[in-house]
Amino acid sequence: MSASGFKPFETLAIVGLGLIGGSFAKDVRRLGLAQRIIGYENNPEYHTEISNRELVDYLSAEPDAKLAEAELVLLAVPVKALSQVLSQIRPFLSASAIVTDVGSVKSPLVKIMISPEYSDIRFVGGHPIAGSEHFGPGAAQVNLFAGKRFILTPSENTDPKLISIVSALWKSLGAEVSEMDADSHDKMFASVSHLPHLLAYASIQAIANSETPDALKHSGAGLKDFSRIASSSPEMWADIFLENQDNLLKRMKTFTAAMTELEDAMQKNDKEKLIELLTQAKKERDRWMT
Repeated sequence: MSASGFKPFETLAIVGLGLIGGSFAKDVRRLGLAQRIIGYENNPEYHTEISNRELVDYLSAEPDAKLAEAELVLLAVPVKALSQVLSQIRPFLSASAIVTDVGSVKSPLVKIMISPEYSDIRFVGGHPIAGSEHFGPGAAQVNLFAGKRFILTPSENTDPKLISIVSALWKSLGAEVSEMDADSHDKMFASVSHLPHLLAYASIQAIANSETPDALKHSGAGLKDFSRIASSSPEMWADIFLENQDNLLKRMKTFTAAMTELEDAMQKNDKEKLIELLTQAKKERDRWMT
């Protein structure tokens, strides 16, 4: 599975060992992509699980001098925490270390990394299009990234060698790697990821707040499938919504306009218009799925 020409790291560090960081650690170890894995996780409730599952060779709650040994540092923390984590790891980073991330909002971090304060760090942003509604190290799994897309979001100043190394690493994990600028990424994922998550949460809350909150007990597979992602980490998704709020608020207005069209057709008992709107949506989804 290793990408052609990929040279394993001697030491690799992961900051944040939840679902994504933990799954990354499992496959890096399984595939021999690093001889040693250093891990940092500030949630003490996770430490026993991390140790029991042998996700890393060294574990600490906070970045320390061991980090200087890492050739690559993966930041797998909530997007709102990235700025603080960067300030914590900065004193310990090797000048030659590559820093990358897995956040689902890219523009804020890219702007930080091209600022004078951090421009000397060898950084390339990334986002694996993989995950689950489950979270924490107990949810870590092998092959989470196999066959999934991974998007690199380099800036204009990113060293092509760094892009090549990080790309080869994710290809070795089985991911299909592509590139996109950070702004385009955030606009796109406001539509295809952030809005759907928001709607899943809102739909469940709307039922819970209705005159028939017990209806959830009688729901079928359709609602369960649609709302599955509302079981995701509220803290993580609140951070994502706030970090990408400008793009997300625009998508919410687009959604509201679509709902208004449907509402208007229903109030007018306009079945023809209703069928037209539903057919448009069906065609778009069918086209996407083929």
